[in-house]
Amino acid sequence: MTETLASRETPRSAGGDERVDILLVDDRSENLLALEAILEPLGQRLVRASSGEDALRALLEREFAVILLDVQMPGMNGFETAEMIKSRERTRFTPIIFLTAISKDEEYVFRGYSVGAVDYIFKPFQPAILQSKVQVFVDLYRQQKRISEQEQRVAELERQELELQHMNELLQSEARFRDIVSTAMDAILVFDETGKVSLVNAAAERMFGTRAEDAIGRSIAQFFPEGEAGTVITTLRETTGSRAASGGNGNETPTQATPSPRSFLGRRANGDTFPIEASISALVNDTGRTYTLIVRDVSERKRAEQALREQAQSLARSAKELKTLNEELSRRQADLERAMTARSRFYASMSHELRTPINAVLGYSTLLLERIYGPLNEKQAEGIERTQKAARHLLELVNDVLDLSKIEAGKIDLRLQPVEFPGLIEDLFVTVQPLADEHQTSLSLDCLTGAPIKIVSDPRRVRQILLNLISNAIKFGQGKPISVTCERTANGGVAIAVKDRGPGISAEDQERIFLEFVQLGRTQLQDGTGLGLPISRRLAELLKGALRVDSSPGAGSTFVLELPPKADIDTSDGGENGERESPRTREGREGRDTAPSEQDLERARADR
Repeated sequence: MTETLASRETPRSAGGDERVDILLVDDRSENLLALEAILEPLGQRLVRASSGEDALRALLEREFAVILLDVQMPGMNGFETAEMIKSRERTRFTPIIFLTAISKDEEYVFRGYSVGAVDYIFKPFQPAILQSKVQVFVDLYRQQKRISEQEQRVAELERQELELQHMNELLQSEARFRDIVSTAMDAILVFDETGKVSLVNAAAERMFGTRAEDAIGRSIAQFFPEGEAGTVITTLRETTGSRAASGGNGNETPTQATPSPRSFLGRRANGDTFPIEASISALVNDTGRTYTLIVRDVSERKRAEQALREQAQSLARSAKELKTLNEELSRRQADLERAMTARSRFYASMSHELRTPINAVLGYSTLLLERIYGPLNEKQAEGIERTQKAARHLLELVNDVLDLSKIEAGKIDLRLQPVEFPGLIEDLFVTVQPLADEHQTSLSLDCLTGAPIKIVSDPRRVRQILLNLISNAIKFGQGKPISVTCERTANGGVAIAVKDRGPGISAEDQERIFLEFVQLGRTQLQDGTGLGLPISRRLAELLKGALRVDSSPGAGSTFVLELPPKADIDTSDGGENGERESPRTREGREGRDTAPSEQDLERARADR
């Protein structure tokens, strides 16, 4: 059957009519008549449209299995009509077959496919071919409809299954609720607007010392002390009254739970009272309001809180006592710091004062040993030499004490300059060579990096540290070879290792040797002041480096000095750690005394 746009409102036949709609769009009626004649054998509803506008109106009212669309039409041509059809969500997947007798160029064919056509047929065409193509789209449309109906049936089945599942879950939820109520650790009481109890769980039986069958049907006031029950119940109801919402038609509306539990006193069946916390909710329906009261016994918690309060008071007293002790400790620490400062000043002052007579002893003993004042016998010379040696040792002790006092007072003189290795070590070898010859010890130097290593540090203090390490190695290395190595560290600094083959140092003594005035047994540091290594380590730390030892008994000792590429020390004021020395202090530090000068020695030799 063929339908025109004028007759498309005619109702479709009822029953099992499975015919589909096919839209024919052409501005020439003879072409539409020809298409109807060709497609009539398919037995489908054919709908005419004489323009693109008519076709779009038809698509608003019904679905079509396929659209046969002429390309050349006045007003809105076929391409424009196809673009409008594909732009609509409802018709974007409706197949379109273009029919044309004029627009046969590839440009038109390409545009036809680009606007969404499934085919582009030139006139004249074979009727059987057109019928076959249209029939394919009719079959596809019917298949899609059947699939859609099946999906709807599946969705309906799923909906029914979901409803059954919800019903099952509701039944399970009710069963779980009963289990929860019966096994809950908190007491649960349910009562109505008149206060009549309708449910008492097992926890409530244990808490209040009553049986459910004895409590159900009685007033909720039985669980509260006499004289307070009315006030408690009124308070609990008021917490839900302002939030209750009435339901209708059998609907149940639960009110919100109490924001926080309220504290009350509960009463057991034997009359004993105990502290409780209770929260309440209300369920409102057509029959009235039902209250659910959840009660927790907080006796243990109250006792714990009381214990905590007592403990807090005890802690407060202890904190007060501790504050008093801390204040006393702070005062004592301040006194100790002042005493240490005074001690350091005393060390510095006494060191300066002691150097004057010591230098005099050294100077005049040198004149005596050189026979400036006349000949000496063997015993006299031996005694003067011992005196001179003791004076040198005492001067060394005084110098070490002075350095230590400066370090403790933060007055050590640090002057940063470029330092090059192994050049500095080679210069030290020249200085210590006489001591090495005296102990018949050979010295070796190995710079593992090959090229010189340059850092920025205080060369005088670095020389002081290494001189102490090498001198100790010579003195206590038992005449065995001593090796010194230097290498660049990962951060660009330098590590200098001084290794001897002496008796070694036990693990428990390896930190003790860096303490002031600590000297080990005869197998280790015998001579000296016991200050060389402590001063060396502190100097290394002031230079942002480190001094450590690796040793074991019988295997010798290796002292390693590590220095950074640059010692970041503030020397902007030009003094010792930012403080300037007074001329008098510098004179004392440089050992100004009354010892014989070099001119005195020359004059004495000339007089001799």
